[in-house]
Formats: sequence, C-alpha cells, structure tokens
Amino acid sequence: MNRSKITGIVLAGGRSSRMGEDKSLMKLNGKPLVEYSIDALKPLCDMVVISSGNMIYDFTGCEVWPDELPDQAPIIGIYSCLKRSETEINIFLSCDMPLMSTSMIGFLVAKSAPFDITVPIHKNGKIEPLCGIYKKSSIGIIKEFIDKGNYRLNGCIRSASCQFIDVDSQIPCNTPNLFININTPTDFGHLLLEEGTG
Repeated sequence: MNRSKITGIVLAGGRSSRMGEDKSLMKLNGKPLVEYSIDALKPLCDMVVISSGNMIYDFTGCEVWPDELPDQAPIIGIYSCLKRSETEINIFLSCDMPLMSTSMIGFLVAKSAPFDITVPIHKNGKIEPLCGIYKKSSIGIIKEFIDKGNYRLNGCIRSASCQFIDVDSQIPCNTPNLFININTPTDFGHLLLEEGTG
C-alpha cells in the first residue's frame, strides 16, 4: 500500500444537534474523538485532513478543508474534499467512530479496486457510508446528486460504481464495537462504560 497515493479525511463538519455540543472535541480517555479518527488513518496516508467549516483543529496539526456549499450534509463534505484531494484514493472516516481500527480501514482499501466507492455493509443491510473509500472518479455521480438537491448519501453510493464489503462475515479485523457511532449523550455514556472510563 503506497501511503503517498492515499488521502485520509476525517469528517467533522456535522451540526452535532443530537449531542448538544461539538462531539469531535468530546474526550474519551482524555483524547478528543477527532484524534481517534486521525490516529486510525495516519498509518495508511501521508496526508490526513479534517473536513469542517470550523477552524478549531490547530492542535491536531492537520489541514482543515471547509465545505464548498453552505448545506451541512456529509455528501457536501465528501464532494468538497474530493475536489481538493490530489490522490485518486481517499479514505473518509467520521469523527464519531472512535473505535474504528487501522486494520479494518486498510482491509477496505485493499479490497477497493476497481470500484469508485467501497463501503462496509452489515448483515441487516445497513451500510457505513462515513467509513469508506471514495475515488476521485466518484465526483461525477456525487455532483449529480448535489445538483439535484438530493443529499442522500446512501442513494448516491448505490447509484455509483460501488462495492459493499460484508464486515459481519469472518473478517479477522472486525470486532463487535468497531462501528459504534456516537450521536447522543446516551451513546457517549454507553461508550464510556464500555471503555471502563464511566
């Protein structure tokens, strides 16, 4: 895997409306959630950036790439960062998935050719669009959806040249809590209990 040909992008531009505060800065074991995502990506990429309109991440040492459009939706952040990226392969990881591992992301990268988009899928049919591989070549279909005012990322992915990786099958790098997603104070409280810090 050539790290110089991969860009890692942490999605931190959400409203955090259900959390009531900026979840990217909430601390788990004394470390902001955004840094967990950065650390998961760093071994795979020479460059890791943060997708956000908020310039509060100097402490990470990462560049911040703001959205090109005012609508706060993940598909806008993905589109904006793909336009700026200088690599064909781009890994997107939400800031609210602190237990995601480098090994799982690396597995997705290794399986991503020749598709434009590669995302995990669970046995119940739920896909994980904010932990996926997006090639520069996916910009066209993403822009089509945005131009139509359709910000449904899952629908866009299913309309693209996409690949779904079944992560609930016997993949050695999968663990039960790997895809845990922090959206509410209750979610965060459960995570603290799981990690033994509550």
